[in-house]
Amino acid sequence: MESKLESGAGSVQSSVRPDHLGWSSRWIAAIYTFMSGGGFPVFAISLLACWEVFLVSVLLVPPSPSPLGAFAENFRIWCFGYDPATGRTEWAYVFAMLFPQLMMGGFIALFWWEPMREMLRDTKRAAALVGVAALMVAGSALGFTLSSNSSASGELPFPAEAIRTAFDSPHLSLFNQAGSPIDLESLQGRVVLLTAIYASCGHTCPLILEQTKAAVAELGPGELQDLTVVAVTLDPGNDSAEVLATLADGHDLQAPLYNLVTGPSQEVERVLDEMQIARSRDPETGVINHANIFLLIDREGKIAYRLGLGERQQTWLTTALRVLLKEQQAAG
Repeated sequence: MESKLESGAGSVQSSVRPDHLGWSSRWIAAIYTFMSGGGFPVFAISLLACWEVFLVSVLLVPPSPSPLGAFAENFRIWCFGYDPATGRTEWAYVFAMLFPQLMMGGFIALFWWEPMREMLRDTKRAAALVGVAALMVAGSALGFTLSSNSSASGELPFPAEAIRTAFDSPHLSLFNQAGSPIDLESLQGRVVLLTAIYASCGHTCPLILEQTKAAVAELGPGELQDLTVVAVTLDPGNDSAEVLATLADGHDLQAPLYNLVTGPSQEVERVLDEMQIARSRDPETGVINHANIFLLIDREGKIAYRLGLGERQQTWLTTALRVLLKEQQAAG
């Protein structure tokens, strides 16, 4: 009887040997081995680290109208609380996005330290796991970029009422590239597009001017009669009326529609402060880092909209101008 039981037990044991397992059972066994060994912590920490690198990279991508720049800006807006009008980032959001991966990676390293250390000794297998993790994050980033650009290519409706404001416009009394006085108070009853640039800027200022021209070019002759564009210099110490006239000629910006304005440094800086334009000058290069802002002032002299750079913002800029210009027609 014992021999039969032993024989029976032996037959049961032999039936669960790895080479007799079914396809699904082998996968379960492989997953269990992976999760309990050093492969899982090496792969998981690599995945988290690559994702951290991706998030930091998105933070560092400079603003631009390129697909990468547009994707990075949208990602920062939705995930980092970035405001394209002021150039400010909510660093609490950044911390909230970065910290969980660091904490999770620390826990994984703590609980899987021994098997992970053993796995790292096998440099080829460890490198393969790191490579797979990097490819997964790169593939996800590419998918996000393509999806974002595809979404951006479709025109989103301009939320005219949702984002409208009624802040007082700055007190501005300066002179333009032709030496003519420009006073915002005297422009009440017209729609004013107000922005800020400087002549020696080689990065975003040309984009601001070109976006302004592109948005204004969509308007009809009747609409243009009630519009004035004012661009305040960010560099009053160097941007004289003559310098701004050269800049205006280079971009085909002619008064009285386009006015590049300057004045005494103290007065210009006060206007820029009232426009709430963050800016700082690099003492070594002289480059001025600044927010890229369009302020749209309605006929009552109130700041109705604040917009920034980008393809979608350009479309919205034209739409916002039309909204404000039609208000005069409705009142008439």
